Amino acid sequence: MSAVRLADLTIVWTGTDSVTPAGHVLVHGVDSTGLHRLCLYAGDTPNDDAYRGHLLIPPDNHGQRYLPTRTTAYGPGGAYVTSNGDHAAMLARLANRDEK
Repeated sequence: MSAVRLADLTIVWTGTDSVTPAGHVLVHGVDSTGLHRLCLYAGDTPNDDAYRGHLLIPPDNHGQRYLPTRTTAYGPGGAYVTSNGDHAAMLARLANRDEK
């Protein structure tokens, strides 16, 4: 899985909320296949150079084998963690991946 470019998303929302790591901004977008992605960017304004990763949010009750059944966090080079819905922890891990 590679970086998700802003130009490849239909952006639904941009901003920060209670799960946004400090010093980052979120973009909720829909890709060309209809999948929802919550992208994380360092700084105050999203741009492709500041991309830190995204959460792939699979549709409810999907039957496609190629999609995970749970929300999964992806960094620019691959999957990082799957969780039972702890989006804050997944985003924090993406934000701090260089500190490990």
